[in-house]
Amino acid sequence: MEKYNVELLPVADEDLDQIFNYILSDNPQAAIKLLDNIIYSLQRLIEFPHSGTPLTGCSLEKFNFRMVIINPYIAFYRAIENKVLVYHVLHCARNYAHLLKESVK
Repeated sequence: MEKYNVELLPVADEDLDQIFNYILSDNPQAAIKLLDNIIYSLQRLIEFPHSGTPLTGCSLEKFNFRMVIINPYIAFYRAIENKVLVYHVLHCARNYAHLLKESVK
């Protein structure tokens, strides 16, 4: 089975920094645990790049985005050739459609 390289785009890396720093101020242990969960979920994409749920029913469908839910966050990615490109990691309450459209421009 072919393994994929998982690559966080700069904006996804910034998302993780913001998430971690926001939670860190209130609960350092929770911040570390959440970051570990997110990283673990993204590392699973190395072997299972198509395991995330396809983003359907919206204008983003044509870009073949998939999502992995790490409650209450969602990681949005695309599997292209032998890479998994992570575009954003966002809280589920955010307007992700707008942010993803900006990412693919």
